[in-house]
Order: sequence, then C-alpha cells, then structure tokens
Amino acid sequence: MKTSVFSLTALSLFCMAGCSPLKTSPHDEKHQLELTLHEVQTNVDDLRHDINCFQTELQILDGRIKYYENALTSLKQQDLEKHQSKIDQLNTQIQLLEKKVAAQEKTQQTELHRVGKLTDHANETTAALTQFKSRLQEIEGDLSIVSKLKGNLESIARNLKPHSEATKSYKVGSGDSLEKIARLHKTTVERIKKLNSLDNDLIVVGQELKIPTE
Repeated sequence: MKTSVFSLTALSLFCMAGCSPLKTSPHDEKHQLELTLHEVQTNVDDLRHDINCFQTELQILDGRIKYYENALTSLKQQDLEKHQSKIDQLNTQIQLLEKKVAAQEKTQQTELHRVGKLTDHANETTAALTQFKSRLQEIEGDLSIVSKLKGNLESIARNLKPHSEATKSYKVGSGDSLEKIARLHKTTVERIKKLNSLDNDLIVVGQELKIPTE
C-alpha cells in the first residue's frame, strides 16, 4: 500500500513538473509540492478509512456467517434429536407389540394344548361310558337269568315242600307289590312272604308267588 502511494505521489509530482512552466520560483514549487502531498495524504486516509470499513463489514459478515452456521447446526441437532426421539418411540412400540404377539402365541399354544387334552379326555370318557353301558347290559342280562333261576328254584322248592294249606299260583306283573297282591287276594303280606319264604318285600316281574286261597 505504501509503495503504491509513493508511486502515485512521484507520478503526480512528475506530471506537475512536466505541465508547469519552465520557470517557477522555489516558493511556488514548494507550495505545489505541499498541496500534492496533502492530497496524497488525504487519499491515503480515505483508503485507510475504506479499508477499515471493509474490515468492519467483513467482521460483521463473518460474525453473521458464524451465527447462521451455529443456528443451522443447532437446528440440525434439534431436528436430529426430534427424529431420534420418534425413532426411539417407534422402536419401543414395536418391542411392545412383539412382546404382545409372543404372549398371544404362547397363550394360543397353551389353549390348543388344553383343547387337545380335553378332546383326549372326552374320547376316553366316551369309551368308558360305552364300556359301562355294555357292562350294565350284561348285568341286566345276568339279573334276568338270576330271576329266572330263582323262580325255578322256588318252584322246585314248592314242589318239594308239603302243602300245609291250599294255595294258588300268581305271576308278578308290572307295578305289582306284595301289599297290592295281598289286598287283591284278600290276604296279608306276612302270609304271602311266609308261603314264599321271602325275607323282605322285594319281588320282580315274572316271579311266581304262592297265594293262600283260604
């Protein structure tokens, strides 16, 4: 900058010297030189002032740039944190949903296992009921045979025992009881039980009973 000022000054002086009259007094030359130096100094001061202004503006612009850079960085950070927070929330919700799905699948497997056990138990119960029903039918058949055998034995016993009183034969029908039979034949339950050697009032359909006729 100083070199340029000095060059400008020398050039001004040279121009002034070339353009001035050939005959000038030392006083005029000195005055002219002082004016030229003052003008140069003024220009230098203006340039310095402009430079200072430019430096100030550059500092202001640099400050603004740094401010905007910081603001942009802050906004980016806030936006990143915001998105990261949403991502974390979504991940948490996904984990909760996965846990719920796993629990539902486990519950479903448990229910299926229970249903399988219940099905097996129902099949076993059905088979057991079928066997029990068959056994009941067998027992009913055995009871029928026993009833017939008992009737035959009673008939044989009546034929073997001497008759102490006049009797007649009566075949037990559905709905009969000793009391009903005794009332029908005008006798007593005790006489019928005694004639038939009965220990209790139990009689069965088809059973042959001796009924006193007197």
